[in-house]
Amino acid sequence: MVVIFVIFAICCINVDSVSGSDDKISRLEKLVEEQNVMILGFKKEFDVLKDTVRIQNIKIDSLENQLQSCKACFDRKDSNLTGALLSQQILQSWNKLNVEKPKDKVSVPNSRLQKDFRQNRRLLLSGSNVDSPPIIAFHAYLSKSEIDPGHHHTIIFDSVLTNSGNGYNKHSGTFIAPENGMYVFAYTVVGYRGSRMPVHLVVNSNIVGATAADSISDTPYPSVSSVVVVYLNQNDTCFLRTHTNTGYVVGNLYSSEWSRSSFSAWKL
Repeated sequence: MVVIFVIFAICCINVDSVSGSDDKISRLEKLVEEQNVMILGFKKEFDVLKDTVRIQNIKIDSLENQLQSCKACFDRKDSNLTGALLSQQILQSWNKLNVEKPKDKVSVPNSRLQKDFRQNRRLLLSGSNVDSPPIIAFHAYLSKSEIDPGHHHTIIFDSVLTNSGNGYNKHSGTFIAPENGMYVFAYTVVGYRGSRMPVHLVVNSNIVGATAADSISDTPYPSVSSVVVVYLNQNDTCFLRTHTNTGYVVGNLYSSEWSRSSFSAWKL
């Protein structure tokens, strides 16, 4: 009997253990199922947020494009308004000047007024629509004196302060016209006491200017300046040289901070 009772007790304990394990497994399965449901819900919410962000990015891009369009529109309107105001002010000024004219004065034709108006408007608005022509000008001087340069000698002004258009060559002393037009040449030549310094301004092989710094007295540094206006074709070569006639004595060429020998030109 005792043996039967022990066996019966062991069987009851095993049944209880199996039953408890089944309960734990059931609870774990239920917990896993609930977590899976939560994860699925989070995934759906994440997908919704992704769609919302995508839609908002599209709207932001559209708003930025509209903003750029509006800005460009305002810029054009502002430019047109500025031009209109300038035109109105010019017309009002001309109208005031031409309301009443004395009979002894000649009136200006309307076509001429319109032409002048258009020209002045282009000048006023030149910063945005009209390209100004390039400036051609140079100025150079001798950095030191030349002792006994001799006859038929090209004077090389080696110190260049201005060379807009790159027409002047400080190594050869020549100016090559970058384009056709009317040019102004100005030059100053300084000599020494008791000597002469005759020079020519030459275009290609033609002498267009002649000067002489002449001192047979006690004048320390005789100097002479000249201005020549001449029409040049593109690539014409201009330079200063000492006199070619050996009958004239060529002295020393002076240049320092006291008085400079210089060479300049600009296009009108």
